[in-house]
Amino acid sequence: MADVSKPEPPKQVEQRAEDDEEEESGSGSEEGSTEEETDEEGETDEEESDSDEDDDEPKLKYQRLGASVAEILKDRAATCLAVAGKFLVLGTDWGNVHVLDTISGNECKMFDSHEARVNDIAVDKKGDYIASCSDDGKVCIRSLYTNDSQELTFDRPVKAIAIEPDFLKSKKRQFVVGGLAGELILNEKGWFGNTSKKVLHAGEGPILTIKWRGIFIAWANDLGVKLFDTSTQQRISYIDRPKGSPRPDLYRCRLAWKDDRTLLIGWADSVKVAVVKDNAQPRGQAGAQLPSRYCELIAMFQTDYWISGLASFDNNLVAVAYVDEDESEGDEVAKGGLPEAQRPELKITSLRNEELCSDALSIRGFKAYQANDYILESLPQDNYFYIVSPKDIVVAKPCDLDDHITWLHSRGQFEEAMKAAEGKEGELRTHDMLTIRQKFLADLVGQGQYERAASNCPQILGTDITLWEKWICTFARIKQLKAISRYIPVQNPRLGANVYAMVLNEFLQSDYVRFQQTIKDWPPILYDVRKIITAVIEQHSKDPKGHGILMETLGELYTHDKQFDKALHIYLKLKRGKVFNLISTYNLFDSIQDKIVLLMEFDAEKAAELLVNTTSRIPVTDVIAQLTDHPKLQYMYLEKLSYVDAHAGRDFGKLQVRLTADYHPERLMSFLKQSNYVPLKDAMQICEERRLIPEMVFLLQRVGNIKKALELIITELGEVTEAIDFCKEVNDDELWDDLIQRSLSRPDFILGLLHNTGTHINPMRLISMIPTGMRIPGLRGALVKILQDFNLQFELRKGCQIILSQDAVMLLRRLVRAQKRGARMDPRRTCELCPNDFLGMDRADKMVSFQCCNKHFHRTCLQGAQGGPLGGGGGRGFMLDADGATMLCCPMCHQRKGKGKKGARSSKA
Repeated sequence: MADVSKPEPPKQVEQRAEDDEEEESGSGSEEGSTEEETDEEGETDEEESDSDEDDDEPKLKYQRLGASVAEILKDRAATCLAVAGKFLVLGTDWGNVHVLDTISGNECKMFDSHEARVNDIAVDKKGDYIASCSDDGKVCIRSLYTNDSQELTFDRPVKAIAIEPDFLKSKKRQFVVGGLAGELILNEKGWFGNTSKKVLHAGEGPILTIKWRGIFIAWANDLGVKLFDTSTQQRISYIDRPKGSPRPDLYRCRLAWKDDRTLLIGWADSVKVAVVKDNAQPRGQAGAQLPSRYCELIAMFQTDYWISGLASFDNNLVAVAYVDEDESEGDEVAKGGLPEAQRPELKITSLRNEELCSDALSIRGFKAYQANDYILESLPQDNYFYIVSPKDIVVAKPCDLDDHITWLHSRGQFEEAMKAAEGKEGELRTHDMLTIRQKFLADLVGQGQYERAASNCPQILGTDITLWEKWICTFARIKQLKAISRYIPVQNPRLGANVYAMVLNEFLQSDYVRFQQTIKDWPPILYDVRKIITAVIEQHSKDPKGHGILMETLGELYTHDKQFDKALHIYLKLKRGKVFNLISTYNLFDSIQDKIVLLMEFDAEKAAELLVNTTSRIPVTDVIAQLTDHPKLQYMYLEKLSYVDAHAGRDFGKLQVRLTADYHPERLMSFLKQSNYVPLKDAMQICEERRLIPEMVFLLQRVGNIKKALELIITELGEVTEAIDFCKEVNDDELWDDLIQRSLSRPDFILGLLHNTGTHINPMRLISMIPTGMRIPGLRGALVKILQDFNLQFELRKGCQIILSQDAVMLLRRLVRAQKRGARMDPRRTCELCPNDFLGMDRADKMVSFQCCNKHFHRTCLQGAQGGPLGGGGGRGFMLDADGATMLCCPMCHQRKGKGKKGARSSKA
């Protein structure tokens, strides 16, 4: 695989570790530190204060392990670290092995396993056994929970160790070691508890790094990295050391397993990622046995820094970067004559060497350290990374939601912070949702977005009364109560009365319209109504220009305070407000008895409707008296009254006629026809004064002077149709004669009469009375129409006679068929004149049935009744002929009704 070209030096972010925790836990233990370390600390703080912040959000946060770590490293140096799921295992240069808590750094156990520097520590997968090696050539394996332990001694210093992942369950209890002897030795439990040793590889220089994962063991020597498959006992791959790299002892190889088959290799400034794959063809061309698995490089690139540690972070890589710059660049020189080292960095890169994040690390005494002094170990399930230096341990953790919120707040992105936290309240530890939302509100207010801030208050503040009052006061201080007023809650929660009063007083001083609207929107229970009334009256006296709106609002307040008379008076004077609703709701009819004019001027239509429906409370005479100077209002009232209760206005008939004639003469005729309380003489006089001819005709007809009425129609109106309609309505023969006589001198009237001949006018008589020689336009057409109408009438009568005759014949036939139709009867039924039924009747006898009353007789019984009481009057029509077929009425019905004969028919049983 081709090498990836080196990227440009990135812009790095200095991420400060949380020194406060460490200082609290270890301040007392550091009193004995050397003066040199104190100076280095001061220089570190100065460098941190001068660092620049980047706009990119950090992916990791950092924390220095304090507590026992500070005490341990006070006079010792950390040399190695192993990470298990629940604890850390720290080795020091004094030969001690310390078991620490992964989060706080508190010491759980301590083992004095060695007499020299601990070079490496390994922990099995379950975290039950700890293996350590040292320069004293000793290897110690201890159980954390039992007294089980094992010690082996080698001839030369052991630099690296790896323990079988399932060491507890394994029968062989395998582990591998390597060191300055250059041999990779596999140790396992043999017969009788003895340990057998097997050299897996040798002869290529010291082995300083070993990593065991699953069935694969990876180790590094001076020539490269090799992999061994414990399941097949075969060495499966060799990855050589990068060409041109410095001596192996200066920058040792860093190995880390990402998973059971992916190995990460960092050596000097080179990174390689290798994947173990199964070999599909385990035999070569010559039939030689090949390893069943092989290793393939899937990524390889070179960096611009030295790699002091390597681990995986999701699908990316994490590396501790050691930056080595030349003295010529102005670096300071330490007391030993070597250039001072740069601050180490933790970099996150992709497999394509794309830098995703770079953080400068706050490591104590970093200026005196070299690349091999740093160690990087990880806890993959939590993505925790432990950066170890001789005097310090820093933990890097992925940034959580709290960190994301803090970062957004530091950039002023308060809305984004609120959105990021919504629905994830359970993930917050240092923040709370309410505080985040309030910071968003404060930011909006600070930016002058008052309307938006106010609109978010209901959702953010909820039902918290204290918070509502706090933010309302905040808006009041910046003179923005107008923005939040429409969102202030009036129920659930209900705030203190002083808060609502503060808002109302603010609007009373600055915005009358908003003050009025707020009074309408808020229920009066929220504030002291009488205090607000007093404030409004005082403000009105100071500012008469606001008379209208202030007075209307005052009326609303009087209504809230149940001072309805005062409210009604204000509304009537202003001619605005819900006057009629106020009157009907609170029964204020007594209050308006002396305010009829104001009420009618406010809304004549509604006022008239109200007054005519309350004549029992407000008499008609009082209303008419108060409206004397307002005749049009009188008319409107009387007209409405005539529709609702005509009897109530009986004393004002003449007045209503006059007012109707003045304001709506077109309605006068209708009124005259409907009213029974109109003085006809006065009405006639009024109509004569105004020359209302149709109304005069109606009145003359009412008094019986129909001839004069007809004369007015003919002389004043000159409408023959009106005259004819009038005569038809009166239906008086003398009036028709009078109309004909008056029409003989007027051809248009004669023509009109000819067109309306029929029931009322004999056309022959009218034609005979026409003066000889009079020219009548349209006479021919009128005569033709008369003849056509006569012929049409004749044909109609003839047709009706035919239809009538046909109907009579049809009905007679239907009657005959009905009488001849058989009828269902019970044969056990007895005769109406004897107790015998008809089943045993003599053949010579017959049964006679009457359909009129559904009664049945024997013929002999019916004949016998002839001489009895029923047949005493022979002229009554009871007689039967010899064959019994003579149609008679029922003798019993005849006796009861005393009239009429109904047909009966006789039939044989």
